Formats: sequence, C-alpha cells, structure tokens
Amino acid sequence: MLEDSYDIHDFINTEVRKELEEDFEGMGKDPRHDALLNSLPKRKWKLEIVGVDEVRMNPLILNSADLKTGRKFMERLTERRSELRKALEAGGAVLWPIVLLREERLLVDGYCRHSTFQEMNIPEAYSYVGRFVDK
Repeated sequence: MLEDSYDIHDFINTEVRKELEEDFEGMGKDPRHDALLNSLPKRKWKLEIVGVDEVRMNPLILNSADLKTGRKFMERLTERRSELRKALEAGGAVLWPIVLLREERLLVDGYCRHSTFQEMNIPEAYSYVGRFVDK
C-alpha cells in the first residue's frame, strides 16, 4: 500500500489508468476523450479510510458489457466477488485500496473489492482519494 501522494499519483496514472483504458476500449469507447481519465493527472491523491456505503458506483460501468465477448460487467463482477470473498475468508488475499474521486465519491477502480466489502458488511476500506487541483 502506498502512502506518499506522489507515489499514489504515479500508480494511478500508470497502472490504474492502463487498466481503465483497456476497459473503455472493451466497451467500444475512446479513452483519449474521456473526462474522468483525463482528470486523473490533475488530481492530488491521498490514502484515506472511507465508509464503504458512502461510495457511489458509476452506472455507466455497472451497465456496460465487453463488445468482443458480449459479457455484462455485472455478471463478471458477481463471479469475481465470489472468488474474492472465498479468498478473504480463507485469509489468502492482500487488497489494494479502492480508487475514488473526492468530489463525487465516485468509484474509479475497485468494483470487486468494494462490492465484496458491502456483501461482507465491512464498513470501511482503504482508498486512494483524488481531489481535483486546478493549476
């Protein structure tokens, strides 16, 4: 887990961004023109503990499907949540923080972790929270 703001910024804008770009392409969207993705480098990132129930999930993500496979996001999420829950209950999972936008409390990355926490009634989670900084 990263604690330094600059390290978190680099992680979000390399690893998380790469995963999000692949997800957007899978949904048939051009990631270069996405406002959310383009806002990531303009944010100051911080590790925080957040209430799981305070987090908003993006309906565009929840209702999406992979164009190549036709697979719905929620179907895959249900499978992944079951796998993660089993790993957590067995004590065999180390989890990265979820990723949120401060202003909207909008979940950017960590849908499986977040929904598993909700299902298991875990009230709080570590989160990388990005606050928009207008330079």
